[in-house]
Amino acid sequence: MSRSVDAIEAAFAAVEVQRPEGIRYAYLRQADSAEFISLLDLDEGTENPLPGLEAARRLQTTVAKWAVGTGATPQPFDVLGAYRIFS
Repeated sequence: MSRSVDAIEAAFAAVEVQRPEGIRYAYLRQADSAEFISLLDLDEGTENPLPGLEAARRLQTTVAKWAVGTGATPQPFDVLGAYRIFS
């Protein structure tokens, strides 16, 4: 699992260097678990910059190796309630 954490840290370091506008991004791990959740919120009209970052592409490759069942795929969600996480 440390490879996953290393890949996450590298991706976030790349995002910090690029500092893309119009995104909010988080990676979470359930406590004492190997389950991860990634959240990405894009401003209206903002294209996802992550595919353009090598470290983010490596993270997706790492996630695909560790995923149970079908590989992780982006899914849209409707935000029904949030406090300071997406703004």
